[in-house]
Amino acid sequence: MLELLDEGKPLTVSATTDTLMMTTALKELYAFLDVWQVDDAGKVTDRFKQANPKLSITVGTSQGAIPIADTLNPSSPNYMHWYNPDVATEDTQIGDCAKDPIVYPPSAQTLHYLLYGSLDNRKSATGVACPVLGGSAAAAQLSTDDFADWTMVKVRLPVAGEATSLFYDLPALRSASELVLSIPRVGFFSTPAFFANWQTNISNQMRVTLNQTLIVALGTSVDGTDATVTPGNPPPGLDTAHAMSPNCYYCHQSLDPTRSVLASTYSWNYHNQLDPNYVSQKGMFAFQGVVKPVATMTDFSATLAQHPLFAQAWVQKLCTYANSAPCAADDSEFKRIVGLFQSSGFSWSSLVVELFASPITTHASETRTADVNGETIAVSRRDHLCAALDARLGFVDVCGQDAATKKQQQPAIVQLVSGFPSYGYGRGATLPVLPNDPTLFYRAATENLCEAIAADVIDVPAAKVVAGVKAWSSGNADAAIADFVSIVMALVPSDPRSAPATTLLKDHFAAAKAQGASASDALKSTFVTACLAPSALSIGL
Repeated sequence: MLELLDEGKPLTVSATTDTLMMTTALKELYAFLDVWQVDDAGKVTDRFKQANPKLSITVGTSQGAIPIADTLNPSSPNYMHWYNPDVATEDTQIGDCAKDPIVYPPSAQTLHYLLYGSLDNRKSATGVACPVLGGSAAAAQLSTDDFADWTMVKVRLPVAGEATSLFYDLPALRSASELVLSIPRVGFFSTPAFFANWQTNISNQMRVTLNQTLIVALGTSVDGTDATVTPGNPPPGLDTAHAMSPNCYYCHQSLDPTRSVLASTYSWNYHNQLDPNYVSQKGMFAFQGVVKPVATMTDFSATLAQHPLFAQAWVQKLCTYANSAPCAADDSEFKRIVGLFQSSGFSWSSLVVELFASPITTHASETRTADVNGETIAVSRRDHLCAALDARLGFVDVCGQDAATKKQQQPAIVQLVSGFPSYGYGRGATLPVLPNDPTLFYRAATENLCEAIAADVIDVPAAKVVAGVKAWSSGNADAAIADFVSIVMALVPSDPRSAPATTLLKDHFAAAKAQGASASDALKSTFVTACLAPSALSIGL
């Protein structure tokens, strides 16, 4: 979405896009999921095996390295022969399992594991069970770069007679700007990540996935208060087993027809829906005043993007994020911003500028929202705090939130940050969970975090200096303290709090030295004091 917005696309494209940001590893995953089909009952159909019933996958060490071009060339004698240095030492302690090369029957899962350097389980010639080997770093076919080469990739369905993208053809995937897949991927709600977060099952049958999609796109859920009535007697797709009770019927008459487009497209395990009863059951979108047939995911995504609640929902999401509390929907200023967002062509940048400059956020003048909520001063939650520390101090990922780089950070910081309050959504909740209170646990955790960071920025040995990261010397404490006030506490010199804060920090530094602390430790303690200031650890000031 960041890329699409940078290209000037409207925010509504989040519901309709067929172009996603991917790495090579993600492309491989999408393509693998396309052939490793799991139906409603959990039965797996391996389309790779179906297409290659007589193929063998050979993995070995003794034959030496094999160019991947040969491995992928059906005309080469080395077709589907893969080099893996772990084969030479794999399962040597288990009788009959030590074998080089290992020959597997055709299996997409075996090949998928192989790309990550793992060796799938198997039985030896004498029937001994040889377990999965996790593998070493040297065994992976995917490189480190394959997890960081982000690029925009269009995903589309195959035309008649066209083959889908091969999940194991890494050279092709690395350069691919398009994937041809049989599973429709349209909008934010069709990604594996969204499905994994809001997973359905054989009982729920896409209702939770549909409801969470409505919450994201339109900011509201199916809760029994919607007066929209779905046409039909009974409405199309109504599950009478779930809607027998009159108390349940009112929600299901809207929920079931609307979720039918998901149920006709995806199995309960989010692969192609193969049950003809569901495939033939097309959807009827009936929600918050909009009633419209939706036969495909493209129809459904367009209906979400065009829904009259879309603009209000996203203004409310941003308002809640900015203020740590929702705006009053009847606030004239809120309505003005909604109208501006719509008239701007759903420009996210325009919305961000308008809302953060609005009195609904700044409290520069009275608003209905302020009358209802008051002024919410929240603790700086994990993502806010880590981003602020990175931006102010020059770190790339001081909290170690990036899985690819967190091992480079202090283990103490990574462990501390994992327990910090953060925001998120619960199932069925239209508003995020936003911890706001400065509890004793928060106070202790942030102090420990600031102490750990102090060691990285005060009197840093030359060998450990990181380019771009702020560093201060206890030999020039006054200059350091001036920076602590303006950078760490974010109090610019024109702020009336700046001068008193400077005096307080200088007094703290002097008092620490007077109690026997070294200049270095005294400056670290002063940094921690600045780091714990309300302007550093709260949102809303």
